[in-house]
Amino acid sequence: MSPLLRIQYIGLVSLWAFFFTASISGEPSQVLEKIKKTKTLTVSVNEFYDPFYIENPNPNFPGLDVELAQEYAKFLDVDLKIIPLRTFDQHARMLEKGDTQIAMAGISSSINRFRDVYFTDPYLTSTPAALVNRTALPPEPEGQIVTVQLFRNLNDLTNITGISYSVLANSSNHQFLRDAFPKAQIFSYFTNEAALNELKKNNVNAFVADSFYIQALLQKDSSLRANYLPILGVVQEDHISMATARRDVEFLYNLNFFIKELKRTGKIQGLINKYFKSNQWVKKE
Repeated sequence: MSPLLRIQYIGLVSLWAFFFTASISGEPSQVLEKIKKTKTLTVSVNEFYDPFYIENPNPNFPGLDVELAQEYAKFLDVDLKIIPLRTFDQHARMLEKGDTQIAMAGISSSINRFRDVYFTDPYLTSTPAALVNRTALPPEPEGQIVTVQLFRNLNDLTNITGISYSVLANSSNHQFLRDAFPKAQIFSYFTNEAALNELKKNNVNAFVADSFYIQALLQKDSSLRANYLPILGVVQEDHISMATARRDVEFLYNLNFFIKELKRTGKIQGLINKYFKSNQWVKKE
């Protein structure tokens, strides 16, 4: 074994040993003890990311993350308090101060964010996706029956010249665009809504967001398909996870078991079907 591989191996063994020792130490979770003492689970959600959280929702459609929080509160036999927040930094600060126990906010995990919080195993897997102005794409060959979709994922746009992109600033999708399309025009904005509006105003050819966000847009406004091609195929795995404070591995272990059970029993898939294969959650204007 080379010295470099030996160092990497020792590092992995040490990390595994740390988590294993923490999970069998028998020391009670301080976070779980606080939840049981107060009889309340406090969870932060993303204020502007329906259908993960929906303000003033339709009956029985509070949002995917809210339903997960309700399930965990039921699992612990405690009440639930939901706090809508706007940014990852706000979620991280609330966790660190102990004002919340979990952030369930459609958060994609990353190395940079791991400096501030611990992440559970993913409960959803997303990918960078897009709505692309159909006029910016080459026309299909005339007189032929097209049996293969030409643009399945964002990498299929690599050889199309002149496409410009709008995206949420400093997001994983923003980083993906910079890496995959280094010569393209990429415009970043403080909100997804602002980035989408640039597409609608024809200032860019494509709006890039995670695949769940694009699917939600199509549920809210199916007419988007007339002018924009949804490109939803997988180009990289973005893991959507719950976040906790960086101090209680036993609580993290408890949450991971909960997520595993929701996957095993089909609850997660049921929520995906409920919110991304139906528009019953969409509020009537």
